[in-house]
Amino acid sequence: MIAKSLKKHFDSIVVLDVKVWENFSNLGTEKSFAKETILKSAHSTEKYFNLILEGSGGNLLWKENNFVCTDLSLQNEPLSDYVSFMLQKPSPIEVRLFEDSKIFRIQHQKFQRIFEKGNYGEQVSRLALESAYMEKEQQQIDLLTKTAKQRYIELVKRNSQIERIPLKYLASYLGITPQSLSRIRKQKIE
Repeated sequence: MIAKSLKKHFDSIVVLDVKVWENFSNLGTEKSFAKETILKSAHSTEKYFNLILEGSGGNLLWKENNFVCTDLSLQNEPLSDYVSFMLQKPSPIEVRLFEDSKIFRIQHQKFQRIFEKGNYGEQVSRLALESAYMEKEQQQIDLLTKTAKQRYIELVKRNSQIERIPLKYLASYLGITPQSLSRIRKQKIE
C-alpha cells in the first residue's frame, strides 16, 4: 500500500518501477494520529519525511496573532517542513494535521539511505524539489494575478477533496478571510 501511494504521488514527476518504492517504503513506518496533532512545532527541526496515506494537513506560520497556511496536503501527498528536514535546522513552520490521519514517515537518518548509489534517491529528490519549486512559484503568480474565486475554483478542479480542509486553513492558503471563502462557495453553488 505505501509503495503504491509513493508511486502514485511521484509518477507525475518520474515514473519508476514499484520495486523502487517498495525499497523506499522499507525505510519508514506507518502511524495514526488524531485531528489537530502537531507533527512539527514551530521553531523546531523537522525530523521526519511524512506522506499522508489518509487524512489531511498543512504547513502553518504564525503571523499577527493568527496562523497563515502556506501549504496543504491530502492523501498521497507529502506533509513536512522540507527545508528544515533537508537542512536539519529549525524553522518557524508548524506542521499540523487537520483530520484524523494515517501517516507514513521516515526518520531523517534513514531517509539519507535513499541517496545511496542505485536507489534513485538523487534523481527523485531533484525532480521532486523542481516540481515543488514550480508549484510554489505558480502559487505566488496566481496570488498576484487571479481573484480568490478563480484560485479556489482551480484548486477544487485539481483536487475535489480540498473541501475537506477546514475553512480557516483553506481561506488562509488562498489569502482571504473565512467569510470571503464562504461567500465564494455560495456563489459557486448558485
